[in-house]
Amino acid sequence: MPPSDSVSSQDVTHPGELYGLLEALTMPGGASLCFESGDGAPWPVVVMDIIQDVSLCLDVSAVREIVPRLRRGEPFHLMGQADGTVVTTWTLEVLEWREGDGRLYVICDYPQGASVLQRRSSFRASLRADMEVAVTLRVADQDTPFEGRLGNMSLGGCLVELPLAAAAALKPEQAVDSIRLTFPNQRHFELPACVRHVRTDSEWTQAQAGCEFAGLSPAMERLVWYCVQEIERESARTVMHTGRPLEPSSLFQSPGDARRDTSRQRRDKSLPGGAMAARLRKVADYLNAQLVQLKSGEPVASSQLSRSTDTLMSLWDQDRQALLYAIACLREESHLVQHSLAVAVRMLDLGQSLRLAPERLKAVVACALIHDLGKGLLPDSLLRDEPLDAAEQEQLHRHVELILERLGECRWLDGEVATQVIGMANERLDGSGYPAGLEGEALPTLARMMAVVDVADVMTRPRPGRAAWTQRDVYRHLFTHADAFDNTWVQRYIRRFGVAPIGSLALYANGALAWVKHHDARGNPDAVHVVLNTHNSQRRLDQPLSGHDLDQLGELKEAVNSARYRLTPP
Repeated sequence: MPPSDSVSSQDVTHPGELYGLLEALTMPGGASLCFESGDGAPWPVVVMDIIQDVSLCLDVSAVREIVPRLRRGEPFHLMGQADGTVVTTWTLEVLEWREGDGRLYVICDYPQGASVLQRRSSFRASLRADMEVAVTLRVADQDTPFEGRLGNMSLGGCLVELPLAAAAALKPEQAVDSIRLTFPNQRHFELPACVRHVRTDSEWTQAQAGCEFAGLSPAMERLVWYCVQEIERESARTVMHTGRPLEPSSLFQSPGDARRDTSRQRRDKSLPGGAMAARLRKVADYLNAQLVQLKSGEPVASSQLSRSTDTLMSLWDQDRQALLYAIACLREESHLVQHSLAVAVRMLDLGQSLRLAPERLKAVVACALIHDLGKGLLPDSLLRDEPLDAAEQEQLHRHVELILERLGECRWLDGEVATQVIGMANERLDGSGYPAGLEGEALPTLARMMAVVDVADVMTRPRPGRAAWTQRDVYRHLFTHADAFDNTWVQRYIRRFGVAPIGSLALYANGALAWVKHHDARGNPDAVHVVLNTHNSQRRLDQPLSGHDLDQLGELKEAVNSARYRLTPP
């Protein structure tokens, strides 16, 4: 009988066809031996000789560890490739043993038939929700691997479910150094592949990356087919076959039933920033999902942008200061997403002073939220840590155009606001900006405000080849470049957010480092969380202070670069 889980295969029993398939297995590296019991993993063997309708001769010298199982009479089958198909013989048994010249041979019975599966995407095994297979994508030119879970698998590739933040960093046709699959029994396999497409699910809660296996050796192809079979066995285990359920796959027998959902680990962590940060993360998820959609050629999604902007404005109404602190807490997000959120909230905060109509203010916040997403559509080479020539600079500046041209479906968005907040964010009063080189009176109020907010945030974040600036150095830069930045908006920004903004790391006279969580009416910290004393950097602290208790810290010296101390908000 053929293996019970080869449900998508065709059986071959015709003597001539069967012999032709078995002959193909005699090619070097062409066959693997798989036991019917146990984990069913493929073991490389060599088919030395075929006597039609009588026997097969197998060389098992390279896998002597399986000899005890064969001597115990455990049934097995052979698996290999033939004419673009995967061939699995029906069950075989050992007839005799032979040994000579240091080689060990097994003579087994001739199979009654074989099952054939077309290699290329003829069958896709999907995983149930409770079947957790962890996936690690190691992507070319990325230091940090991406963690996800396996959605389905075929002989040609697999679908990987990823957190939105991870998917936003991927691009279609991106080379993958390897895909590592780790099954619940802790067996793992690494395969070469390429990302073919990245999509979000219908609810924009996670992403799905379609990966194609590339350059698989025959042994790897048999390993993939083994995994596909075991996934199908486990997913169909509750279905009755020939009056009895299928045996569980050993790949899915987790030691101690300790299963982990890698795609949801990020969700399960307790976040700094509390409930506010958890709600803000939903807006971050929108930005990551929107990046995935943009890379797939889709426009800016009108309803999702509107809903995310409403969320931001609602959070600001509930607790402005908690929202500003929550922005600093989303350290797992990319710099692009962190920057987009910070600029949108600060434009909302400053925009309140302009007494704009609600619809216009919403447009300002929405445009600030997506103003830099066009950079996600540029080649990675333009964002590298190297000087760009004139042609590359011009190509980099296209990020403004790339996002503006995707706004066609956002008919609720004020076009004039989009032009000023997105189109002119990088212009400067002295004409040194881009993309149009506008100057002076050609730059309206929203453009001047946006330029200050954008640069004030960008410079406090590290970039390739440049460490993050301190808040003092950022303010000094804006003040000393009054020819480029509107001094009125620079002063308003500093008055509104202070010399040690909420969410920054403040250094006090007694050497304490503390995260600023709240300001008083004058914009000075009145609630902090002390985490370190620079006079004893080996000792970490965990001490909230507020009101007069801050006096023990001494005078506030400055807001410092948190990356220098490798600290994140508590």
